[in-house]
Amino acid sequence: MPVPVTVMVVERYRCVRDTLRIAIHPMPGLELVAEASDATEAAGLAMDHEPDVILLDVDWPSLAGLGAVPVLRLAAPQALIVMYSSEPAFEHRNGEDAAGFAIAAGADAYLTAAATLEEMVTLLQAPPEPSPRRPDREELLNA
Repeated sequence: MPVPVTVMVVERYRCVRDTLRIAIHPMPGLELVAEASDATEAAGLAMDHEPDVILLDVDWPSLAGLGAVPVLRLAAPQALIVMYSSEPAFEHRNGEDAAGFAIAAGADAYLTAAATLEEMVTLLQAPPEPSPRRPDREELLNA
């Protein structure tokens, strides 16, 4: 039996975390190993569980989302970070492209609010190669 892709969800809203857990749990090849509601909790859980993929909400009122990427990179350097937005309005605020910001911040992939559950699961089951823009540990520590 193949080893499942381990996933950690970082999402501030409990109802969205619950929905993602319900969606991921029965999917073959995926194992949800942790859930966090903020960046600090996520960093600790990422170190403890060493997930293959961190599914991270991009839109937060405090340090999380884009600001959490370097913290999570240090906590779980092996993890691929897949950012997403559950709010279509966030994706083009002030004419800016959230996906571009996510990749520039060091995320490995981005799911738009229009993505289907099937698209999310497919991406998690076969994670992409690490982003070529991914900073290494030394770059993060010297930033």
